[in-house]
Amino acid sequence: MEKNEQLEQLLKLALSSTAEPDNNINQKIKSKINEVKITPAVKRRTAAILVAAAIVIMSVSAFAAWQYLSPNQVAKHLGDDALAEAFNSENAININKSATCGDYIFTLLGITSGTNLSSIKTSSQDMNQDINPDKTYAVVSIARKDGNPLPELKDNFYFENGFIVTPLIKGLNPWEVNIFSMNGGAIECLIDGIIYRMIECDSIEMFADRGVYLYVGTGRFLNNSKIIYYEETGEITLNPDNEEAGVLFDLPLDKSKADPEKAEQYLKGLTDANLNEEDSPSSEVDSKDEHNDWDEEFDNGIVIPESIKEVTINEKGFAIYEYKDSNRKSNAGASLDYLLNHKFKDTEPGVWKTISIFGDGDNEIAIQFSIDENGVLMGRAVKKAK
Repeated sequence: MEKNEQLEQLLKLALSSTAEPDNNINQKIKSKINEVKITPAVKRRTAAILVAAAIVIMSVSAFAAWQYLSPNQVAKHLGDDALAEAFNSENAININKSATCGDYIFTLLGITSGTNLSSIKTSSQDMNQDINPDKTYAVVSIARKDGNPLPELKDNFYFENGFIVTPLIKGLNPWEVNIFSMNGGAIECLIDGIIYRMIECDSIEMFADRGVYLYVGTGRFLNNSKIIYYEETGEITLNPDNEEAGVLFDLPLDKSKADPEKAEQYLKGLTDANLNEEDSPSSEVDSKDEHNDWDEEFDNGIVIPESIKEVTINEKGFAIYEYKDSNRKSNAGASLDYLLNHKFKDTEPGVWKTISIFGDGDNEIAIQFSIDENGVLMGRAVKKAK
């Protein structure tokens, strides 16, 4: 028997095998792939490629997931080691599901929920720790469909375009219940031309029995040109006439973690928060004590000159500001009604008020708003003085 015929028989036996590779072998191979940069050889032998394929057979979807960092790796890159551990816990849900729309590939990498998961203190945690101590974190990636890298985060591309990532609850009006109203925020980084965005908001697990979506798309705000809300059924779908790129992920939440009573109390809190409670004692305490502490903390801070710009007001009455450096970007925002009736009530033009804080320790940065003499709402970023 000639060598070619022997090789052909060996290949047939190998490819017809139903045995699956040992999990330890797969893990070692994944580890080696991460460690070694593979470059194509000048000459290839078809037989050698087939033999290699016969040794370990992996699905296309599993291989595709390797293109992206894991939620654990993203959290570590953003400097949140505690959250990185949370994404490796049994409570985390690793999803790695991709959807292509327009020029982009949107991938939901994973989600996790719980109390005190993050090592980075945020302003939303400070303001709502007693009311909403449980938080949900989700990590998504955004890549170009054509494989070309996205520009650096400081590029004007993001001022003109931008992306939005928000949870949406089945049966609840998406214009009222979304990342903005759920004390949410986002931080992101750009690695190898791919955006990794991590969002934080009040825990969505309480709504697990209703069903929860995660919307990812271009633009900064939601409107009925992007999605359609059917009040009769509570369903939320993508608008087929939408000219922007956007996808909806149906989150695989554990329904046993739903808490209908807590959800109703939470929704009542959102409704109450939207009312104008100008004479509320609690509002006065928040305004005079907690926020003043933030302002005093950054009295001697270092203003980042290029961060000073006009704040955007959306159609739902939210004032939105974005700050980004070469490594990451953070969003800050507040209800315009709250700013005018509480934050800047009886305040002289040009006085800066701290809206949110992100970072940790000496790396903290405050996002501040001010109303100038022309009535224009401005924003800026201030580094904490060392």
